Amino acid sequence: MNPKRAQLIALSNEAKEIRDDMAEGAETENEALFWASRTVNYMLINHMYDTEGAEEFNTFKQWKEQGATIRKGSKAFLVWGQPIGKQRAKEAQQKGQKAPEEDEYRFFPICYLFSNKQVVNAGKTKISKPQPSKVEEPKAEFIRSVNLDTVI
Repeated sequence: MNPKRAQLIALSNEAKEIRDDMAEGAETENEALFWASRTVNYMLINHMYDTEGAEEFNTFKQWKEQGATIRKGSKAFLVWGQPIGKQRAKEAQQKGQKAPEEDEYRFFPICYLFSNKQVVNAGKTKISKPQPSKVEEPKAEFIRSVNLDTVI
């Protein structure tokens, strides 16, 4: 077994225990429902990893598309990805094709995420907007030369 997968399984089991403890120790029914509805990935990101101050999580590819660079030495946060069968079903649906058999692809891949605290130039890419040209009032001699009547 992949050591990263074994690490994520161990963290997931710990996250489930924390989630269950929070749900059992809830003081109100709404609080219990809140904790019971939290996913393992939610628990990993918000309670297992030190993500204080992180506001956005993306894959390496998603950060690159935004023009950001991952800081050297940054470690990715391991979470569970969407099952491959569901990804392929969405792609097939978008193309108007028949979705592949789901049982064949029942597999949760590992997803590697980086937070906005781990990137450089995230969101700082400037999109150059065309500068409006400065509009000047026509000079009086120009107006006279073309015989225009000015309406004020």
